[in-house]
Amino acid sequence: MAGRLSSIESKLTVYVLTFSILFGVLFSGIQIGVDYVGENRRYFENTADLLQNQSASAALSLFNYDNSAMQTILDSLLLTPAVVASAIIEDATGYEKRAGLSKAVLNNGRDAGHYRSRRVALKEPAMYSEEPRVIGHLEIWVDERLIREGFERRAFITLVLDVLRNVVLAFVLIMLFRARLTNPIKRLMDRMKDIDPAHPDAVRLQVESSLRHSELDDLVRKMNVLMAAMKAEIAQRQQAEQRVRQLNEQLEEKVKARTQALNDSNHQLQSSLDELQRTQDLLLQAQRMAAMGHLAAGMAHEINNPIAVVYSNIATLSEYLTELVRLADQYQEAESLIADKAIVQALEELRTGIDLDFVRADAPDLVSASKQSLERVRNIVAELRTFADESNQPKDPASLEEILEEAIAELQLGRSDNIHVVRLLSHLPQVPCIGRQIRLVFRNILHNAQDAMAEGGTIEIAGDEKDGIIEVVVKDNGKGMTEEELSCAVNPFFTSKEIGQGTGLGLTVAYNIMLNHGGELLIDSEPGHGTQVTLRFPAQTSA
Repeated sequence: MAGRLSSIESKLTVYVLTFSILFGVLFSGIQIGVDYVGENRRYFENTADLLQNQSASAALSLFNYDNSAMQTILDSLLLTPAVVASAIIEDATGYEKRAGLSKAVLNNGRDAGHYRSRRVALKEPAMYSEEPRVIGHLEIWVDERLIREGFERRAFITLVLDVLRNVVLAFVLIMLFRARLTNPIKRLMDRMKDIDPAHPDAVRLQVESSLRHSELDDLVRKMNVLMAAMKAEIAQRQQAEQRVRQLNEQLEEKVKARTQALNDSNHQLQSSLDELQRTQDLLLQAQRMAAMGHLAAGMAHEINNPIAVVYSNIATLSEYLTELVRLADQYQEAESLIADKAIVQALEELRTGIDLDFVRADAPDLVSASKQSLERVRNIVAELRTFADESNQPKDPASLEEILEEAIAELQLGRSDNIHVVRLLSHLPQVPCIGRQIRLVFRNILHNAQDAMAEGGTIEIAGDEKDGIIEVVVKDNGKGMTEEELSCAVNPFFTSKEIGQGTGLGLTVAYNIMLNHGGELLIDSEPGHGTQVTLRFPAQTSA
């Protein structure tokens, strides 16, 4: 079946039919498109003439506010094919008179995309003004589907007739080609198939009379000559092929051995490159965090002193402000003892100008907000201090389970109905660490998980020891992170929370603490599938 479909006759049949149908559809489509554009153009030209003809009477009826005349004009426009709505609108007042479909259907209905509007300006009647001005416009809406009503059926019939005509012509051409061209060629091919490759000159090729003195006749004569020459070369080729076969077998064995050696070398080299790249990435990250640690520690030291001064001054200023307000209240009570009305009035105007009641009510809130902001800055400074390299501090053995429970208690997790905490940390060995720093790591990670599950969820915490490494996995089913957010998760001051909701230092501080403890912090997350944070602690203090 595949051989018949790949024959010259089949290909020629397919080509003739394909191009006949293709060109039939193409030319018919062009003709239909020209007719369609022409019919649309004629329709809209007629519609424009109709609007222009009705503009004078519509302007007069609008000018006189003749509702019956306007309704008659609008109803007459609806008699035009494909016109589904009409309206006369006054520009100055927005007054309008409509007929047909409502404005809601035209603009927001299910078929709103099929309606097109046409409008013409309405000018003041010439009898009332020497220089007529535009007072409104006459507008109609046309349903494009009604314009083309009946056109698709006529176009389809035209297309089918053209395709059938081309198909009939194609079949006539195919029958002619088969009788005069493809059948003689097929019989010649059958004779060529009978040729024995070992004796190519045993069969003499000859074309039929219908193809005599053509290019095919010259080709057959040339093939007869070539087959005669092929017989002489076959013996020589057989000897050469035998020699080449022996050489190829020897070469294949050598290539196979060399290829195996190269593959082994490439595998070892790739493994070394992968390990080198991973080591380089870790080293660069460690260097960046170390540099950030020195900078953050310096900034924290420089910021903390002025913050302490401001915090102390805010408290003193609050006391001064309280005393000043109390003094102002006493002055206000003493106003009744002043006999001079001018002085009393001046004091009243001064008190009204500074709005003492508003100052009394707003000042405590301002002081409280300032203290809260200073507390936030102090917390940020405290987190920045964790960037300092504290690897030389003594690390005492501590239970990760106890530290985790302290962090959970600080955040009050599990005390509400919407967030559940599942723990699987029993039988883990103690880890040499700085307890308050590891508690800060757990608290920051758990706080991020809590924020990611605003509508509630489950936090799963599990631990395991393997090959001298203790792993603690914290997994939530919150909103997760995108690839872009994941790549910047441990960068300082990067946060996806709203302004004022986070400092962007939680994961950065946790990452730096784990680095100072010789461990690792790994993050895996997908949007909508939660986040998994893996903490890896060395069982023994690393150098």
